[in-house]
Amino acid sequence: MKTTIKISRASFPGVGNFSWLNFFHKILSKKYNVVIDSKNPDLVFYTNQFYRENELDYYTNDIVKGIHEYDDSVKKIFLSGEARPDFNSHLNKGNNYYCLGYEHINHERYLRFPTLVLDAFVLHNEGGMFDTEFGWLTDTRNFDEIIKNKKHFCSIVQASHNPDREILFDKIMEKHWIKSSGPWRATIKDEEGLNPHKYHNYSNPDYMGKIDGLTYRDKINFFSDSVFNIAYQYTNTDYLTQEKIIHAYASNSIPIFYGNKFIEEEGFNPKSFINAHDFESIDELVNYLDEVYNDNNKLKSYFEEPIFKENKLPIYFNEDYILEFLDKIIND
Repeated sequence: MKTTIKISRASFPGVGNFSWLNFFHKILSKKYNVVIDSKNPDLVFYTNQFYRENELDYYTNDIVKGIHEYDDSVKKIFLSGEARPDFNSHLNKGNNYYCLGYEHINHERYLRFPTLVLDAFVLHNEGGMFDTEFGWLTDTRNFDEIIKNKKHFCSIVQASHNPDREILFDKIMEKHWIKSSGPWRATIKDEEGLNPHKYHNYSNPDYMGKIDGLTYRDKINFFSDSVFNIAYQYTNTDYLTQEKIIHAYASNSIPIFYGNKFIEEEGFNPKSFINAHDFESIDELVNYLDEVYNDNNKLKSYFEEPIFKENKLPIYFNEDYILEFLDKIIND
């Protein structure tokens, strides 16, 4: 008979990131009977995201809690997909504090776990885009089928400003139209663009628990008729890989990536994406995009190369890799 473990979350927005907890719930369920209990949890996952006090957390069906509301006897796991959180400051709070993160830190209560895994998981778990959680990342891609759907040179959806992204956008637009939606540099009519608030109807059971995934699904579908996708992260923090490149691959577009200059160390196949870090200038990069776009053989090679080197998912996609760490926390 499985031991019961009670888990909850803290410092999360009330309607977002359901899949983050679903991911750990699923893994823990391989060994434990897992119960969601925000009142008296054994294990609390927490983050540094924005949340409003006194709002309902639709995941726990209780008022959103900050991590400070749990005493030192509760084991706490900090995880973040944002740039430069001070993981050590969380570890130093006490022996019941643990971290999952993108940085390379040698500590017994820390596990390297880039949240790009969760960025991929949400597309299946909430978005319903794929039959399996990660199988699509190693599926063989068929260039002839993919290219039939391509109508545009390039796409992007962006809300925030980034000077590197802006320079590339302007340079490409000198030669090609970019399909762009969002508050930043939209090139399409409002009615043709994406509505990020479309699923924020909390009384609709078809949306609740799926808001992130459904929003990402719409964005990926928006990208899907473009050959390239501008997958420029808002930060070029070392070792931090965000959702941009995952969404580009999910749309069967070639990612034009900029951000983590160690991106290949995460296992991504350099023959399956265009790494802006490899070019000495934006002009050189844009000229290369033209070269690929106008050469069917080069275009085909990018689409048919596996996403990851040797078509193998990195270890941090392995459930047992995560479970071993969680099991250690529970039994410490």
